[in-house]
Amino acid sequence: MKILFVGRLVDFKDPITFIKAACFLSDNKGKALHQFIIAGDGKLMKTCQGLARGHDNIHFLGWVKQEVVNDLMSQTDIFCQLSPYENIWATTLISAMKNKKAIVCTDVGYTSTYLKHDYHAILILPKDYAGLANAIDKLSNDSELRRMLGENTFSFVQENLSVEKIAGEVRRLLTYAKEQWNS
Repeated sequence: MKILFVGRLVDFKDPITFIKAACFLSDNKGKALHQFIIAGDGKLMKTCQGLARGHDNIHFLGWVKQEVVNDLMSQTDIFCQLSPYENIWATTLISAMKNKKAIVCTDVGYTSTYLKHDYHAILILPKDYAGLANAIDKLSNDSELRRMLGENTFSFVQENLSVEKIAGEVRRLLTYAKEQWNS
């Protein structure tokens, strides 16, 4: 089972929770069961590497090009988006949705306005490494749930985030702004 985190290794993205959950699962469920992949770099890199020391199933790739992120997305089973502030507009989250990946995401900001728990993603509290570990464990043991979540988020992207839909919304907002300006 491959679990992916993509993002800057900074507090705003919270890689620490990902690593704590990875260590917890590795210690309690067995190292061979999960591969945790972290694509990103930042000021928390040394802290993250220190936390992961002794866990050879936690892999740090550093900063990678978008093509590599795309390859990682296609190969992963579970994607984690863990900001303690906001997730919904993150390009990596949208990429995971387009790739029909099962997602574990923090329920912050506007996240639950758009994504429903156990329908689009498993939503957890911020900085809750035990909740993340439980969600990963749940998804690891339920291929049908992973498939359903992936299908539902893919449909969400098709219905709400297509170029046509976004262009229409921008056009609507600009027309409204123009009318307000002229009145």
